[in-house]
Amino acid sequence: MRKYRIVVLPGDGIGREVIPEAVKVLKAVEETVNLDFEFIEFPCGGEYYLKTGLEWPEDAWQTCKESDAILFGAVGWVKNGQPIRLPNGDLAGSNVIFSLRFGLDLYANVRPVKLYPGVPSLLKYKKSEHIDFVFVRENTEDIYVPIRGVLSRGEEKELAIDVRVIT
Repeated sequence: MRKYRIVVLPGDGIGREVIPEAVKVLKAVEETVNLDFEFIEFPCGGEYYLKTGLEWPEDAWQTCKESDAILFGAVGWVKNGQPIRLPNGDLAGSNVIFSLRFGLDLYANVRPVKLYPGVPSLLKYKKSEHIDFVFVRENTEDIYVPIRGVLSRGEEKELAIDVRVIT
């Protein structure tokens, strides 16, 4: 039986709450469908950056490239009411996201939206047959392309520029 390698990146905050539950689901699937998963977990994100000066371990990227799947939680850590940032101002952990997106060409963020029979919804007058669609959001262009700058005269910033790339 083939073993499927799944890299687990819990990250920060809510990621550390939902990823263990997702792993439980995958383990149940593994037993039910008779699959063989190998879970390889790496810490990552803002809190990891505070402890180590790295956003994720150096061997994590190569392991991700060689894996069959990546289960990614979330990044972004707050300390004393302020988000943890890199020296360049970027959110600590953002390089994890962008390494995965750009390095593996994961351009599409696909989010299905569907109401299921018997499941309570805030849309109380709608039924399952009323809503069934998919959001496809591009993840490697648009505001993710860092083409920006500031026009300063004297010591005053007069103009900010941020380019949206859409192909």
